[in-house]
Amino acid sequence: MKQTLYQILGVDPKASAEEITVARARGLAEATTAGSQDSTRLSLLRQAGEILSDPVQRAAYDRSLTGGATRRPTVSYDELEPAFFQTWGKWIAAALVLIGLIGWWATRGKSSTPQKATAERIVSPTIIQPRVPAGPPARQPTDAKVGAPPSGASTAPAAARSAEDVFADVSRSVARVNVMDGSGRAIAFGSGVVIDQGTVLTSCHVATRGTALTVKFSDGLKPATIQLADEALDLCRLSVPELNAPAVAIGTVEGLRTGQRVYAVGAPMGLDLTISEGIVSSLRNVDEGTVIQTTAPISPGSSGGGLFDVSGRLVGIMTFQHRYGQNLNFALPADWIGQMRARGPGDARQRFVAGAEGPKNDSPAVLVLGQWSCFGSISGRSGHYTFEPDGNATIAMADGKVAALNYRVSGKVLQLADPTGSGALLIEELTASRMVLNVGAGGHRLVCDRR
Repeated sequence: MKQTLYQILGVDPKASAEEITVARARGLAEATTAGSQDSTRLSLLRQAGEILSDPVQRAAYDRSLTGGATRRPTVSYDELEPAFFQTWGKWIAAALVLIGLIGWWATRGKSSTPQKATAERIVSPTIIQPRVPAGPPARQPTDAKVGAPPSGASTAPAAARSAEDVFADVSRSVARVNVMDGSGRAIAFGSGVVIDQGTVLTSCHVATRGTALTVKFSDGLKPATIQLADEALDLCRLSVPELNAPAVAIGTVEGLRTGQRVYAVGAPMGLDLTISEGIVSSLRNVDEGTVIQTTAPISPGSSGGGLFDVSGRLVGIMTFQHRYGQNLNFALPADWIGQMRARGPGDARQRFVAGAEGPKNDSPAVLVLGQWSCFGSISGRSGHYTFEPDGNATIAMADGKVAALNYRVSGKVLQLADPTGSGALLIEELTASRMVLNVGAGGHRLVCDRR
C-alpha cells in the first residue's frame, strides 16, 4: 500500500518542523524495540524525516502531492529511495565528479604517502573539548571506594550524536516508577534506569515513600521490590524479575567537562519518556565525590531518571532542583552506582544544598520556600505547591486546576489566602526535605516531599 511521507511519520501535512522531528524520533524508538528491529522501517523514517525537515525539499515534495511536479504524489516502501535519487541523483553525480577533479588536480605530482595522510585527516575529525579554567587539583576522596567508576564504566571520549539518536538508544531502558501504599493506591511517582539484567536504579526518596512499587515500560507494568537501599547516597536498586529491557551503558563523571551537552530522560510530572537537553553547568565536589549541576530541565517525577552524555552513556541520576535558583538542576554521578551499600539516611543531597547556599536558616519561613509534591487522600488538596520568597504561592492541583495565592508563615502556622477566602494550616513537621500540614478538623493531613 502506498503512503505519503507524512503518513510514514504519522503527522499532518501541515505539521511544524518541531512536530516532524518529534514524530521521527518516536518512530525510530518504536522501530527499534527489542526483538523486532525493522531495518526497512528505520530507513523510511530517517529519509522521510530528512526530506520533510528540509524546507526546500519539503516544498518540492508538497508540490508533487498537488500535481505541481512530475513526481508521484504517493510513495511505497520500495519506491522511496529510488524516487529520492531520481530527484537529486543528477546533482549528486555532478558534485562527485567536480570533487574528483579538484582532488586529482590538488594531488597531481605528489607521492601516494601524502595522499593517504590527507584522506585520513578528512575522515577523522578532531573533537575539541571546551576549555576549562585552571584551578586547584580535584580533592581525592579519603575512602578509596568512594568516587571510583562502577565496574564496566567507560572513560573514553564521547562521540557526539544527536538528541534523537541518543533517545532512540536509551528510551527502552528508562521507566516510570510508581509508588503505592498498602491498599494499592498510587501515592507518588518517579523515574528509573535499567543498569543490569532485571535491575532498575532510582532515587531512594522515590522508592521508599510507599509499600509497593511497579515500573512502567513500553510493554507494560512490572512489579518491583527494593533490592538495595543506600539512603546516604539517595540511590536504590530495584529488582524487577519480569524485566526484558536492555541495560544502559554506564559512563563516569571523570569524562565530563563544564559546557558539555547532556540529555535528561525520565518521566517528569508522570509523562513517560520525556527528553530534555542542556549542558553541564558545573561539577561540584561533596564529601562523597562530584555532583553534576546541569541546565537540562527536570520536574517532579524526574528523580531517578538518567542524565546521558552525547554518546548515550549514563553519567548521572537526576535527583533535585535548587530550591531558590532558576534552572539549577542536579544529578548524582553514575560513579556512585558501584559504591552502593545498605545505609540509612545521611542525605548527601541536603548536605550539598546546605554547602552551596551557605549558612542554613532552619526557621519555618525559610524551610517552606521552594517546590513541594503534596498528597492528602482525605483533604483533597493533593498537588504541587510552590512557595516564593515574595509571599506568593502557586498550587497545581491533581485535578488540573491551578491557584495563585498569598501566604504567610507565623510560628508553626501556614496562612494561605486568596480573593475567595483564607485558611490556616498547622505545620506538624518541617525539614529541608519533608513537610506535614494539618488541614483542619478530623486530623486530616497533607504530606509533602521536596521536589
